[in-house]
Amino acid sequence: MSENHAGTDHMLTIDLTLEEGNLILEALAECPFKSVFELIGQLNQQANNLFVATIDHTKPQTFTFAEHELSLTIKALGGLPYNRVNDLLVNLNQQIKAQLSQQPSEKVSPAYVDIRSN
Repeated sequence: MSENHAGTDHMLTIDLTLEEGNLILEALAECPFKSVFELIGQLNQQANNLFVATIDHTKPQTFTFAEHELSLTIKALGGLPYNRVNDLLVNLNQQIKAQLSQQPSEKVSPAYVDIRSN
């Protein structure tokens, strides 16, 4: 990503199954390469580390996203058919709300709460 978000982004942890992670990668693959290649690489690296260690690939694993990466992910998911992404978006919404309720309001932007696909 050409923009430097290191000093301004807050980190979020999101539990994803391998299937959900693959759906996110599929959505990101539809975006311009320049805007997503670093995120795709980071997600692949996390998945390789997380899912190699477990035999049960249906068990959710904890991924770490910078706030701008999660925003990009949600936007990308919005480009896929509703019936394929609705459950994942509901899951993401619940996890983000839970983290917002546990952190001081200035830590994470509430802009991602109540996300819905089009």
